[in-house]
Amino acid sequence: MNSDYVWIASHEALEAALPAWQAAQELALDTEFIRTHTFYPQPALLQIADDQQIYLLDLLALDQAPSRAALASLLASGPTKIFHSAGEDLELLHHWLNVRVAPFIDTQLASALITQEMSVGYQRLVETYLDIQLEKGETRSDWLQRPLTPSQCHYAAQDVEYLLACWHALAAQLSVQQREILEQESAYQAQAACEREATPWLRLKQNWRLTPRQLTVIQALAVWREEQARRLDRPRSRIASDSLLHDLAEQGPSSLVQLGQISEASPGWVKRFGAEVLSVIAESQALPPEEDPAPLLSPQSPAYRTLLKKLRAALQALAAEQQVPVELLAKRKQLDLWTQDLAAQRPLHLSEAWPEWRRLALQPRLAALQRDVGYPDALLQNALPQDA
Repeated sequence: MNSDYVWIASHEALEAALPAWQAAQELALDTEFIRTHTFYPQPALLQIADDQQIYLLDLLALDQAPSRAALASLLASGPTKIFHSAGEDLELLHHWLNVRVAPFIDTQLASALITQEMSVGYQRLVETYLDIQLEKGETRSDWLQRPLTPSQCHYAAQDVEYLLACWHALAAQLSVQQREILEQESAYQAQAACEREATPWLRLKQNWRLTPRQLTVIQALAVWREEQARRLDRPRSRIASDSLLHDLAEQGPSSLVQLGQISEASPGWVKRFGAEVLSVIAESQALPPEEDPAPLLSPQSPAYRTLLKKLRAALQALAAEQQVPVELLAKRKQLDLWTQDLAAQRPLHLSEAWPEWRRLALQPRLAALQRDVGYPDALLQNALPQDA
């Protein structure tokens, strides 16, 4: 292939291409979208490549029930779908088609298992394995415009042109254990893209500055903002900034007048959201104090830093033992949650949604860490209960 492509902008053309895709063992895929002024990504283009041809699917023209159903069927089963850095692609396809992509492999994750680097880009992957240098080109392009420029189409086609070859090179280097981890983590990633964020307040920084009652309020406000962003299809920041949520939690206004005195609460914002926000705050403040979260330790405190250092050391040792990137075991937000739990001597939880290999690897290491920091015997006997 040399970046030549077939443009598909009708259901008839889609139906003509489907048999070849369904008969393939593997397909390379990518998407182009715009997400500047909306909560959900606006689909523009779906790129598909088999071992013979590249196809560019105009999702604006194919946004009709028969075409969406056909694509959903293809993505939900059949050939293995190969993506690179698939998080936003999976989210877009789930929102647009209500589909969980399967079977599915992420070549960025495959590369991470081999190189121990979590964020290797597609251009670097192609250069490493195929000795081909790609231009970044149309990264910030307007993918919703029609017609697309030749440059845009060339860029989009290249995003899948070399992906299968890269995957085959990566697959040849993966051990049996790495392949099992890759398949479990890819399946988990695909499922996670279909689920709503359960704890949107974890996106907020500086929560450790709040009292337990203020934490109750900001948790409720974060859920309210998430629901509004989804309902109105607007970015979270367009509903309320993180700093505004913190001001609301700290000041706890009980009237529109008090609400209007908060610097970021413009008259238009108060008129549109004021009554709802005051209701959320009032309901949160009416909850029994025993339902408030425990206070959080400052990340700048010596105690927090000591516990985080021990946690990181335990995970780095485990990552070296498992031959995986340490970031695959736990991301930064999870490290903070566990550090706060260690400080309060609460059980460290492992979600049942996590891939089995990860839970089995983490459980004994975190149980040992709890013993090391001096957990009471009663807690150690029930170490690491699984989330329901």
